[in-house]
Amino acid sequence: MTKLELSSIRIDGGTQARVSLNETVVQEYAQSMADGDKFPEIIVFFDGSDYWLADGFHRYFAYKSNEVQEIEVDLREGTKDDAILFGFQANKHRGLRMSHKDIQAIIVRMINHPVWGQWTNSTIASHLGVSAMTVGRVKKSLEPQPGEKKTKKYIRKGKETTVNTATLSTKGPAQEDPPKPPPADESPDIVQELSDTIATLAEENTLLKDKIAIGQWDASEIEKIDIEETVAELRKKISLLEMENETLRTSRDMYMNRNAELLRTVKTLQAKLKKLEG
Repeated sequence: MTKLELSSIRIDGGTQARVSLNETVVQEYAQSMADGDKFPEIIVFFDGSDYWLADGFHRYFAYKSNEVQEIEVDLREGTKDDAILFGFQANKHRGLRMSHKDIQAIIVRMINHPVWGQWTNSTIASHLGVSAMTVGRVKKSLEPQPGEKKTKKYIRKGKETTVNTATLSTKGPAQEDPPKPPPADESPDIVQELSDTIATLAEENTLLKDKIAIGQWDASEIEKIDIEETVAELRKKISLLEMENETLRTSRDMYMNRNAELLRTVKTLQAKLKKLEG
């Protein structure tokens, strides 16, 4: 592990995924730290110049509240964007869950990003641990509504000017609107999004059941985090084994069907052979 001065870790680059921190949680962490409890290292990305905090803002401010000068961190190489993207999904399976407002704000930030905004709804949803339909709803809310004024800001002679772009036209007076293409069939996309949503909700249901079961155990918060990570890892292994098992079942069924076809063919040939011999 790497030790860093708390003051050298930057938190001003938009790497904080949440809309706001929970001050009560910060104080609870600070008290637990003062009592001697050990917490997982915060995760920091180093871009060759700056150290960007990616995950562990509540712990960071708890250390600061306790006037800790130096801490151990999980240091990784990466840009500020790498830190931001990591922070978006850091609490997907453990730690303090993101609120509904947090998720909405993160989706908006991803949609407005020049790179992540090109991702499909399903890809964004998979990264955040939400449904593709949730991403679609947020994206839809960002689209201009019928009759809504479209404006754009320009800087002219050092002054900011807002222009209503809905009144602007790039067509000549005699130019006609080009024919509109027929609407695309969105049914496959809707079906896929519904399938993704069902799968995501099923996974979320399992995670919640695990959290409830772990929460009822008589263990410290750190032990519960370790248990939760172990359970999540076992879930992944079970999922892989189920996929392998499904593949084996499919192969078995295929070979059984081929075997049955061969047996029918053999019986048919045997019957023909008897006729010829008779």
